[in-house]
Amino acid sequence: MYHIARRRSLAIVALFAAIGAAGTSGALRAQDAEPPAPPAPPSARVPTPPDASDPPSVAGRIAYLEGAVSFRPAAGDTWALAEQNRALSTGDRLWADTVGRAEVEVGPNAFRMWNQTEVDVVHLDDHALQLRIPQGTATLRVKTLGAGGIYELDAPNAAVSIGEAGEYRVDVSPDGLTTSVIVWSGDARVTASGSTFDVNAHQVATIHGDSSATYNVADVGSPDAFDQWCVSRDQREDHATVSTQYVSADMGGVEDLDADGSWATEADYGPVWYPRAVAVDWAPYHYGHWVWEGPWGWVWVEDEPWGWAPFHYGRWAYIGNRWGWCPGDRVYRPVFAPALVAFVGGAGWGVSVGFGAGPAVGWFPLAPREPYYPPYSSGIAYRRRINVTNVTNVTNITNITNVTNISYRNRTVPGAVVAVPQDAFARGEPVTRAGRPVPLAAAASARVMGAGPGIAPTSVSLAPVRAAGGRSATAPPSRLAARGVMAYHAPPPSTVPFAAQRQAITTNGGRPLTTQQLSTVRASGPAAVRATPYPVRSAAVPLAAGRTLTPTRAGLPVPTPALAQPRAVGTPTVHPSSLDSDFHARSVQMESRHVQEFAKPPAGEAPQALAARQESEHVGLQRQYETAKVQGSAHLPVATPRAVPAAPRRAVKPKK
Repeated sequence: MYHIARRRSLAIVALFAAIGAAGTSGALRAQDAEPPAPPAPPSARVPTPPDASDPPSVAGRIAYLEGAVSFRPAAGDTWALAEQNRALSTGDRLWADTVGRAEVEVGPNAFRMWNQTEVDVVHLDDHALQLRIPQGTATLRVKTLGAGGIYELDAPNAAVSIGEAGEYRVDVSPDGLTTSVIVWSGDARVTASGSTFDVNAHQVATIHGDSSATYNVADVGSPDAFDQWCVSRDQREDHATVSTQYVSADMGGVEDLDADGSWATEADYGPVWYPRAVAVDWAPYHYGHWVWEGPWGWVWVEDEPWGWAPFHYGRWAYIGNRWGWCPGDRVYRPVFAPALVAFVGGAGWGVSVGFGAGPAVGWFPLAPREPYYPPYSSGIAYRRRINVTNVTNVTNITNITNVTNISYRNRTVPGAVVAVPQDAFARGEPVTRAGRPVPLAAAASARVMGAGPGIAPTSVSLAPVRAAGGRSATAPPSRLAARGVMAYHAPPPSTVPFAAQRQAITTNGGRPLTTQQLSTVRASGPAAVRATPYPVRSAAVPLAAGRTLTPTRAGLPVPTPALAQPRAVGTPTVHPSSLDSDFHARSVQMESRHVQEFAKPPAGEAPQALAARQESEHVGLQRQYETAKVQGSAHLPVATPRAVPAAPRRAVKPKK
C-alpha cells in the first residue's frame, strides 16, 4: 500500500508541475462532469502568495474532559469553557480547576492533566511538542518520537527533555519551587541552572528551589489516583485495534472509531466506517460549530465524542441511504485539515434558504476523489500532501487556482447542504440552533464560494463557548500567568494578539495571515504585541555566581554542564533509510546549535528575532525532508551556509 500511495503521490506532483508550466490556462474536469461553470469570481480563487507558509501537519485535540476545564486561545485574552474535539495549536492554554481533568491527543501521543493544573502549548508542529506547566500535575505519553522530534516539559525551575517513547509525569508545587519528574517508562533528561542529569525508567527526580536548587533521584512509588486514571485511558487506546487496520494512528481519535462505529469494504471506496447511533436524517458537518484557530482559520468542532478523525481527514460518501466515512489510503503522518467541506452562498442567497435578506453561508462534505484546497496560505507540495490519501485519480484535481469547476457529488444528496446566517457562523453558534438544511434547488443555485467562507472572525470566534449548563469558565490563579519557566529549547515567537490581527485578517478576505504578514503586524505594533506572555530563561545557563544544581545526598550522580552534553533529538526509525539518517543527523546538529544560541544569544540578534529564525530553520528542514521523501530522494539537499547576524557597530565619537 505504501508503494501504491507513493506512486500516486509522485503522479500528483507531476500534475501540479504540469499545471504550473501550462500557466493554469484550463481546468481539468471531474469524471462525473457537469456543464462548465462560469468564470470564478475573485473570492473563489485560491492564492499562492510568494511567502506561502504551510501550517503544521498536526493539531492537538481535546479528546476528553471531566469537571471544570477552561481554555484560552493563543491570540485571545479571555478564558472560556473547554470543549471536546476542539483543535489546539501553539500558544493555546488549558486550566483544570478543582475537580477537572482533561486529555489532549497530538497524533498518536497524548498529554493529560489533573485538577488545579495549567498546561500551555508553547510549541506544537511537525517537529516539536513543548509544554509549559507553571503549576499542577500532568503526564505525557509518547508512543512515537520521530526523527528530529523535540518533546519538552517546562517547569518553573527545570526543563524536562524526552529521549524516547514512554510515559512521563511532572508535578509542580503551587509555589513553583518544587518540581518532581516521574519516568514510568522511557528516558528523560532534566536540565536546570546550567546542569543536567538523566532520569531512567521507574525513577523519580525532585528539584527544589530556584536560586540555590537541589535535586534528588529515587525509585518511584506506587501509582496514585491520577496514574490509575491515565492507565485506564491508555488501555482504552491500546485495545482499539480494528480501526488501525484501516487508518494511521497518527491522526488521533482512532480509538473512538472502534467504540462508536463499524467498518465495511465498499467496491467503489474501499474501507468505509459507518457511525452508530445517529439520527435518521444525520449528515456530516451538521452537528457542531465553527471556531477560529491559529494558522488554519475556520476550524470545525463536531459535537459527537468520536467527531475528530472523520471531520479532519478522509472524505464522506452517501452509500445505501446512509453516510459513511472513507479514510482513503493508509499513510504515514496524514495531514490535518480544519474541515473537508466546500462552501456555497452568494449575494441574496439567504432569501432562498429562508434567512431573509441577510448574508448566509452553506457547506457540504467533500466526497472521495474530490480535492481539498486550503483557504489559508500554503504551497503546492502541502496541497498535494493533504490530498494524497483521497485524490487517487489525477484527473480529479482541478485547476490549482480555481475551485468552482468541480462537479461536487454530495451537493446533490438530499439534506447534505446546511446553511447559517453569516453572523451566526462568526459567533460560533451551534448549527443545530442557527442552521437549517438547504433544499436541493437552493443548493443547486448557490455559487461555490471558493476555498473558504470569506468571513472575517471576531473575538468571540476564538472561543465561542462562554457558559453552558449553568457553568461559566474558571480562570487559573493570576499568579500563574506571569510565572516564569525554564526551557531547554527557545520557544517560538509570541502569538500576535487577535486585536492586533483583526483588521489585517479582514483586509485579507477573512483568511489567516501568513508568517510574513504576522511578522509585519508584530513589528509595527506596540511593545505589548512583541512581548512574551511570561518570562522564559534557558535552563542551560548557570545562575549568578556560577551556582548550579546540588545533590541532596551522597551517592547521586554528579550533574554535567548542560551545554557540554546536548540532548539528541528523536531517533531514526528502526530501519532508517539514508534519507532518515540524513535528516536525523542534521536535526541533531541544528538542535545543538539552537540550544547554544538560546543560552548565549548571538550578538545583535534580539530574542524575538532569534526565536523567529530558529523556527524558520526548523520548518525549512522539515519541509526539505518531507519533499525529499515524497520525491524518492536518497538524501537531503546539500545544506547552504547559514548567515550569521552582524554584530551591532559601536558608535564612533567625532573628533573634536
